[in-house]
Amino acid sequence: GYAVGSIEGRVGIQYVTKVAGKDSFAFKCHRQENNVYPVNCIAFHRGYGTFATVGGDGVVNFWDKDNKQRLKGFPALHRTVSAAAFNAQGNLFAYGSSYDWSKGSGGYAPNVQGQNEIFVHYVLDEEIKPKGKSRR
Repeated sequence: GYAVGSIEGRVGIQYVTKVAGKDSFAFKCHRQENNVYPVNCIAFHRGYGTFATVGGDGVVNFWDKDNKQRLKGFPALHRTVSAAAFNAQGNLFAYGSSYDWSKGSGGYAPNVQGQNEIFVHYVLDEEIKPKGKSRR
């Protein structure tokens, strides 16, 4: 299957072929109170099939799609997170913050958004490994 992120702060999990006991679904994620932010990137962990989302709200989350739960939430940055990826071994997670252009060129203010930054997080198994009944 695959995951699709939207500008409406949702992620959709779609199965290409029928899987017994699993249906396609969507969930809300990058939202704060009445504000809705785009999901800018979805990165899957090769070892566990879990994934990360990053968004226009400056939030990074690790998710377990099979058990439909958030595994880890990072402290919010004060700017958008535009891109993310796990390394091949799955023990490093890199994400970058920059203006994501969701508000167009009129929303870009270089002195307000600050510098572009890249962060690297060492991933512990307990942060990304599925919890609960479903194991891969």
